[in-house]
Amino acid sequence: KKSIVFDQEGVTRDYVQEPVTHDDITFELIDTGGFSFRKDIDDISKKVQEKLMALLDKAAVICFICDAKNGIHQEDKKIARLLHKSGKPVFLFLNKAENTSALEENIHDFYALGFKNIEPMSAIHGRGVNTMLDLIVKNISVKETEYEDEPKHRVVIIGRPNAGKSSLMNEILKQERSIVSDIAGTTREAISQNMFFFKDLIQLTDTAGVRKKARVDDDLEELMVKSSFAAVREADTVVVMIDVSREGKISDQELKLLFYCYEQKKNMLVIFNKIDLLDEYKKILLDKCIDEYKFIFDKIPQLWISCVTKKNVGKVLIELQKIWARCENPFEGKDINDVLKEELGKRHLYKITLELKVYKAAVVPAEIPMVDLYVNFPEWFGPTELGCIENILRNNYDLKGCPVKLIVRKSRG
Repeated sequence: KKSIVFDQEGVTRDYVQEPVTHDDITFELIDTGGFSFRKDIDDISKKVQEKLMALLDKAAVICFICDAKNGIHQEDKKIARLLHKSGKPVFLFLNKAENTSALEENIHDFYALGFKNIEPMSAIHGRGVNTMLDLIVKNISVKETEYEDEPKHRVVIIGRPNAGKSSLMNEILKQERSIVSDIAGTTREAISQNMFFFKDLIQLTDTAGVRKKARVDDDLEELMVKSSFAAVREADTVVVMIDVSREGKISDQELKLLFYCYEQKKNMLVIFNKIDLLDEYKKILLDKCIDEYKFIFDKIPQLWISCVTKKNVGKVLIELQKIWARCENPFEGKDINDVLKEELGKRHLYKITLELKVYKAAVVPAEIPMVDLYVNFPEWFGPTELGCIENILRNNYDLKGCPVKLIVRKSRG
């Protein structure tokens, strides 16, 4: 699921876009925040409306979704007048049409909106979706369907609420793609945008802030957190953002995010944000915390930035490029078998009274550094033993920020 579905007004804030291919034509499908004509809306809602108007100007086709179950609303009439002025092809879809009696009762009212094309649909049951796609591809030109290639890298920014994830996304893109506010929880869905860095197409994704599970007492927030973790699983690179202005320490939740991303075998970069608010005392506490968890921080590059002053923001993509370069040629230089033979000769691995031996290592061509280990007792190579071998590799090769996957196999020799 790309967009969060929840029975509450105003759930979607930032627009969510995704390439869709139908009848061999690819186009960008965009889910927007809802229209509001109220004058007393808050700043976030105003930004939602501004983005919505900008998207309408750029749209090739507009799909206007109304509620067939509850009937026509005054706001529907105001939106209809606005869409008629746009001069764009508009198709009216009556959602929740699975309630056939309500559809029959209300459908005639919707004809008063002045649209030729009115189609019933039930999004929750997938009915009418193909009709929508058919109408879209029939009304867009080939030029408008040109779409960029698949991104070479998918980068997700994750962290606690108000860590500065949306601000960083906007600074990198040089546009206000994500709505920024001092209110925690402004970003609700994973928001993605493609960009070019040199010749490579990269997808950047901003996510909803992740709090401690015990503090998540709202069903909507639970869906927001699930959306963030789903984005991490789909990414190849994760930027973990830490707000240094808070307690002068790294929270348990931020450490859990670090370990989760590490276990998911993702390229990783840690960013310490808001250094403009960092005093000497907090810096000493932070350094102490980083030293306490050096076993994980030693494996991940760190960058200290301020999205407010822009300090070091320009280094973020450069640092990511270095990580990707390491991943492409992870075991350059010394032969991996010579390295393991020498190091494991110094520190033998044992499980109870059994000596565990690695007879051969073979580098596997893959998107991340991957090694097949041919051993005597595969069943006894657990997290401790594999962690020891991974540390040997990290000490002998430049793998900072790169995941390492070790596959244990029974040696036939």
